[in-house]
Amino acid sequence: MRVFKIFKQGVVYHKRDYFTRTDVVVKKQQGIAKPGDWKLYIDRCTTGQRLASKFIRHLQTNHNFYQYKVRFVKPIEAIIDEWSSVTAIVARFLKFKLGKDEALLIEERLHGKFVTFVTNCGSGNNRDIAVLSAFAHFTYHESGGELVFCNLQGVEDQDVFTLTNPAIHSKDGTYGDTDLGSEGIDVFFQHHVCTALCINLSRPDDDSTGPISNQEPPPPYEELFPDGPPPVP
Repeated sequence: MRVFKIFKQGVVYHKRDYFTRTDVVVKKQQGIAKPGDWKLYIDRCTTGQRLASKFIRHLQTNHNFYQYKVRFVKPIEAIIDEWSSVTAIVARFLKFKLGKDEALLIEERLHGKFVTFVTNCGSGNNRDIAVLSAFAHFTYHESGGELVFCNLQGVEDQDVFTLTNPAIHSKDGTYGDTDLGSEGIDVFFQHHVCTALCINLSRPDDDSTGPISNQEPPPPYEELFPDGPPPVP
């Protein structure tokens, strides 16, 4: 998918109540997108949410961590059927084109400092990044080595990470222009630093669960989380 821009912010009213009075952004692709052109973007977010739900259960069951949450925004494709004269004037002034039947994307607006927590090539191992870096590793493990999530970006608020526009490297290379296939998976794990949250997660080198041979042992919990995990509710 070509580069897209956020060109509108506002509040949306939806008859099914999902976006009723929700603060949103509207995203536009470079050029005129046709219905269905956002499918890969939507698939990445939908798959991300499914794996994030499993990852949260993994943290709770295996690491006794209950305070962290990972979620992806729910994008909805919208088709322009008509627009106001004001919108047409603004579009002309800002020099972008809006076409009839053009497909746009509506997402909830993220508030707070926008951060790329995990790049396409892995990340560091401080407290916040350790959680999402482990999530990226978990996606490889949970998918049976078929894919890995990366480019994890968004906002964090009270240990809740809300993410948008992820990238996926997959063996079959079917997740769009940012999908670098098996090579992307290999590059990711060359840079990914395992932590204590990665214990028992498989990797592409030998599918073992110990530290990668060219890395130091994973930092202990007390280094990453000096306050320790919270008590079980």
